[in-house]
Amino acid sequence: MKAATGSIAALAITGAGCQTAVAAPLKDVPVSQVGMLLLSCVLLLAAHGLNQLRRRAQQRHRATLLQLDRQQERYRSLVENLHVVSWEMSFPSLRFTYVSPHAVDLLGLPASDWLEPGFLVRQVHPQDNARVQEQLREQANCGQGRSFDFRLQRADGSSTWVRAVINSVSTEEYEAIALQGLLIDVQEQKQVEQALRTSQKKFASVFHNCPDVIVLADAAEGRLLAVNQTFEEQFGLTASQAEGRTVTELGLWPEPDTGPGLLTRLNTQPESNLEVCLRRLDGSEFVGLLSSRAVSLDEQPILVVVIRDISALKLTQEQLRLSEQKFSRAFHASPDGLLITRASDGMLLDVNDGFCLITGYSRERALGQSTQALQIWRNADDRRRMVDMLERDGRVRNMLSQITTAEGQVREVEISTEAISIDNQACMLSIARDVTERLAMESSLRQAATVFENTNEGVLITDADGCVVAVNQAFTRITGLPESHLLGEPLRILSGTTENRQLIEEASNALAEQGHWQGEAWNRRANGELYAAWINISQVLNVDGTLNHLVAVFSDITPLKQTQARLDHQAHHDPLTGLPNRTLFEARLRDALHASQLNADSSIGALLFIDLDRFKQINDSLGHSVGDSLLQLVSERLCSVLREIDTVARHGGDEFIVLLPKLPSDSDAAAVADKLLALFRRPFVCTGHEFFVSASIGISLFPRDAEDVDSLIKHADAAMYRAKNQGRNRYAFYTSDLTVTAQHRMEMENDMRRGLERNEFILHYQPKQDLASGNLNGVEALVRWQHPQRGLVDPDQFIPLAEETGLIVDLGRRIIDLACAQIADWRHAGLALPRVAINVSGVQLIGTQLVTDLRRALSEHDIPASLLELEITEDFVMNQNREAIHLLELFRDMNIQLAIDDFGTGYSSLAYLKELPLDTLKIDRSFVAGLPGSHHDAAISQTIIVLAHNLGMSVVAEGVETPEQRQLLLEQGCDSVQGYLISAPLPPTQFVTTFLKTVPSHQSSHPV
Repeated sequence: MKAATGSIAALAITGAGCQTAVAAPLKDVPVSQVGMLLLSCVLLLAAHGLNQLRRRAQQRHRATLLQLDRQQERYRSLVENLHVVSWEMSFPSLRFTYVSPHAVDLLGLPASDWLEPGFLVRQVHPQDNARVQEQLREQANCGQGRSFDFRLQRADGSSTWVRAVINSVSTEEYEAIALQGLLIDVQEQKQVEQALRTSQKKFASVFHNCPDVIVLADAAEGRLLAVNQTFEEQFGLTASQAEGRTVTELGLWPEPDTGPGLLTRLNTQPESNLEVCLRRLDGSEFVGLLSSRAVSLDEQPILVVVIRDISALKLTQEQLRLSEQKFSRAFHASPDGLLITRASDGMLLDVNDGFCLITGYSRERALGQSTQALQIWRNADDRRRMVDMLERDGRVRNMLSQITTAEGQVREVEISTEAISIDNQACMLSIARDVTERLAMESSLRQAATVFENTNEGVLITDADGCVVAVNQAFTRITGLPESHLLGEPLRILSGTTENRQLIEEASNALAEQGHWQGEAWNRRANGELYAAWINISQVLNVDGTLNHLVAVFSDITPLKQTQARLDHQAHHDPLTGLPNRTLFEARLRDALHASQLNADSSIGALLFIDLDRFKQINDSLGHSVGDSLLQLVSERLCSVLREIDTVARHGGDEFIVLLPKLPSDSDAAAVADKLLALFRRPFVCTGHEFFVSASIGISLFPRDAEDVDSLIKHADAAMYRAKNQGRNRYAFYTSDLTVTAQHRMEMENDMRRGLERNEFILHYQPKQDLASGNLNGVEALVRWQHPQRGLVDPDQFIPLAEETGLIVDLGRRIIDLACAQIADWRHAGLALPRVAINVSGVQLIGTQLVTDLRRALSEHDIPASLLELEITEDFVMNQNREAIHLLELFRDMNIQLAIDDFGTGYSSLAYLKELPLDTLKIDRSFVAGLPGSHHDAAISQTIIVLAHNLGMSVVAEGVETPEQRQLLLEQGCDSVQGYLISAPLPPTQFVTTFLKTVPSHQSSHPV
């Protein structure tokens, strides 16, 4: 039994395919035969199952390998059939170890070339090489996948854009980092992108550089979506300011109701060449030619609007119309014969009255006929000669010809012709002047040379060769040369008497080119005396244009030159004292400064500014004649102690200024100042009056204190004021601490600038009263400065500084805005408004900026210009001449009233004053202050009132403070008064309460 059991176990083990078997010793285990059999069966079944599992695993492995091979084959086929290049390379050598077949199609190079060392570096575009290597190096270092674009060079030398998609993997084969990925041909994509960018650039370039305004607008509401640069330049608005808003909201329509109706029209139908009126941000208007199309952009309906500025075209058309009108008027008004003929056959297209007068043919008979048919040309060849000259020279000038009139008379005419085109047809415009009488007169003049013997001008006549044929007695008297010494001699015999030899050549050239010459020359008489002559030399031509003779006429202008010298002296010297005036003094000071800069020596120069102490009291108490005599005596004393190289000048009023060049030291300047002060210790005797006058002297040195004229004078002036402040009758040198005043002025200027920014300037209002009725008939707006520290500052403290610094322009603009805004408020409140006067500085009246500011303010506040009056100082108006008249006429055209302020304080020319478009004349308060006691002031006020009324102007007297002044002005016929008797300047609220009344419902708010 044991033996059988062992056999079965062995068989089971053998059948299971086991190579070895380990069995536990069975000798100690009591096993039955049946149990052993069962055990053997179990083992046999287990072995069989294991064999089945192994076979199945082997089958699955083989199937998996087969499937993997198939997938690799499909992947390889897919990759090789795609239009991409799969590749693998080693790093850092950057050598391809594999590329797919499409690599040949990408660059036109075989795969074997790809696998060569350095292939990638050779084929990458030079501009991309460094970037590509850097990308590969970063990929190898970081290991994260990436993609980038670069250019590869084809076999034919062209380049193509590719996109690299790469990864890095480790490989044991190369014992290094391997890079693998794809190369995708993106050349077409790049071209599309470049075309898109180019298209966008072209659109942007055309859009923004178009000379016409182009806007894209929302079709529904008309809001601007985009505007070009021409829009910004034309309207003065930036794109950011305009986009998102309508044209109406931007205020670009002169008529606000234009926008909605036009938007509806543009949405209904396309528009082309629609004329519209538009307004710029600065208020100016222009005419535009509008075209519009409705399009859809991103499914949004929009309007594309193009506007062309045709203001210049409109102006040109108007100018053309005026030009044609002027030509027509000139054509028919000319006393000469004017005719327009057709060049081909000479048909008369138009003639004027002058032609009819010369030829005797009426206009109706002449038009439509040719000049040949009318037999106007006495010699038919003359027309051909004229046409040939026109074709050869482009014009015909003064061609002599003979014509036959309708009555058969022969007339001499001088013809000038220009080629013109009418309806693309060659024509000629001819001017025919009847010179029959002139030629006869010239012939007579050539034979009657003795007519010149009775003239006071010297006359010399030469023949065509330039030899003297005649001189008159005046020529002999002026030159001292007898006629016998000149007749038959060439004209050059007189060249020796001329001081300027260049004039001879100049005259010869002018005679050759223009036929005449005139000019001034200094000559010598026969006795050697120098004299000035004004000479006029002309050619006298024969009928055929050849030279017949020369006629020279000259006048002795020596007395005139002497008069000019006196006038020049008067222009550079003070008429009262005879001293150099400011212009001449500054020129000498400028020369002295220049000389001191050129010389390196240690000498200095000094400037002494002298002001007479309390001179005004003498002038006012004793009269201007005594004051003038005193100034003459002072000038004589000053000149008596100075050197010849020194200059003393009258600077103005009672101020004198002394130039002391080449002083050894500044102590010499002090010594001269002491010497000048000593001159005033002696009394002055003027017209029976004896009195003492002292002086204050300021000294500035150059080049130490300054190196320019203005600074030196200012420094000396500042030092003079120091001398006055120290007690007068002394001198003071300029020192740097005098700049404290300048510092104060600078602080004041800065405060004014900040005040303008912070709206610290306000207006008070002073009424004007009609003398006849006692009613309010005007108001003057007066500026005040509400300073945060100084309180309410009067204009006398800041207006002069504002004018000096130019801040008066901004301040004046602020005053205009405040006044117009206040007028608008009063109108809206229903108050009866007087005309509001605004003071205008002379600085504001330079140029046309004030006109622009007024138009803007009137438009912005919607008030009529008739509510404004401008008060302009007399001095400015008198100094500006014709420019002032033009500017005042602009204001008058705007319906703004004009008044001349402070009349009588300047130097008005009555002949000039009558030309000014003024409405009101204001008598300065200095003349009113002396009324009624001063007979002089009363006479002056009476004269001004009569003068103004005769010139058609009303009169306002300023500074009226007493009833007596008011009564006298009423009796003298003055129209209105202004001053503290009526009211001091008041704030707006108080002015309304005191003087303004509500307008009845049936009346309009206009000037009272």
